[in-house]
Amino acid sequence: MRPIARALAAARFGVDVARACGHALAAARPRAPRPASADDEVHLLVEADPSEGLSPAARYRALQYVPLLEAAGLRCHVHPSRPGKYFTAGEDWQRLYRRWPRLAMLHAHWGFWRQRRHRRADFRALAGRGVVFLQRDLVALPGSRLEHELPRHNRHVVFDFDDAIFVRPPWSPGGVGIDQALHDKIAGICALSTSVVAANEHLAAFARRHTRDVHVVPTTLCTDEFRPPPAPPHQARPVVGWVGTSGNLHYLRRLGPALRRLATERDFVLRVICNRVPAAQLDGLPHDLEFLEWRAADEVARIQQFDVGIMPLEDDAWAAGKAAFKLVQYMACGVPFVASPVGANPATGGPHGDCGLYAADGEAWCEQLAALLDERDRRHRLGQRGRERAVALFDRRQHAPALVRILRSAAQR
Repeated sequence: MRPIARALAAARFGVDVARACGHALAAARPRAPRPASADDEVHLLVEADPSEGLSPAARYRALQYVPLLEAAGLRCHVHPSRPGKYFTAGEDWQRLYRRWPRLAMLHAHWGFWRQRRHRRADFRALAGRGVVFLQRDLVALPGSRLEHELPRHNRHVVFDFDDAIFVRPPWSPGGVGIDQALHDKIAGICALSTSVVAANEHLAAFARRHTRDVHVVPTTLCTDEFRPPPAPPHQARPVVGWVGTSGNLHYLRRLGPALRRLATERDFVLRVICNRVPAAQLDGLPHDLEFLEWRAADEVARIQQFDVGIMPLEDDAWAAGKAAFKLVQYMACGVPFVASPVGANPATGGPHGDCGLYAADGEAWCEQLAALLDERDRRHRLGQRGRERAVALFDRRQHAPALVRILRSAAQR
């Protein structure tokens, strides 16, 4: 097997050399002036397929801005991942893997090949046309370097990311090799980009080590859609709610012992809104739990029914880059929160006691949640201030002009 392995390694090396030569020739080749109208095009490479559901990052970091960008005179073209970038995280694929792992891995290789093939077709379609808005990396493989082919077709690239995707999440298997591969991958994308847009200062600090033109644009929403209900919820039992994707259930499970203890002292319902997951992913949470599968049609209505929203995190490298978007959703809907004082949470939610409360350990979580469950008037006051903060700081209309300037500037450089 060793001669075969050496031959394959040599072949891969040869392909890398050929691609490097291609990049060098493309950079050295004189470029014809582009027509002025080309600068008005924005090509958004997003990580999910609209026909199969959208990731939160695709919706809130890119697609929600399309109407506002077009109103500013930019012509937008959306290029989704086909299949969706995280297709292996879906319950259907996970079920296949549990039953027939080798067949599932074959399906995964086929899916990644299709992603790369479709993306290269996207590269050809946007060659020399406007600016590229690259929403996160293109393929969920640490060693992928597909993004490095993009400047051969269009060198006007704005890279946007809203999580610490340069480190491995704590629940993900791997080792030092994967950690380094992730770091090098995202560092390389920052270096090849004309501009980088980061969701918070922690992410921006990483990007500045690899490129100079870095901007901070928080994750926002439309506060006309995310708004308080006509009347505060008056339910038989108070609802403590959590909304998010299955990847972040790791942090909710870590809070399980504190929530179970609180359930023996206070009467409440824990409501979890998430994409469909196996029951095992909810192990350790209170038995009196309501799980609701996330749906775009009633996302806002369900958050409006929370009496308290929670955002637990651990003090780790992945959480340090979290954009605190749960808090933005809660505040916009007039829901007070209890959150871990980690990452962007304090900067997003404001001081302790203003729009919500912070809890650093299990005992503090029990105390702060109990305090809000006991005081309806206090919940109302915190929710009102949170709504004001969300409208002032995290409405998409507040940040769309900055994004327009970033895109126009990148298109002309």
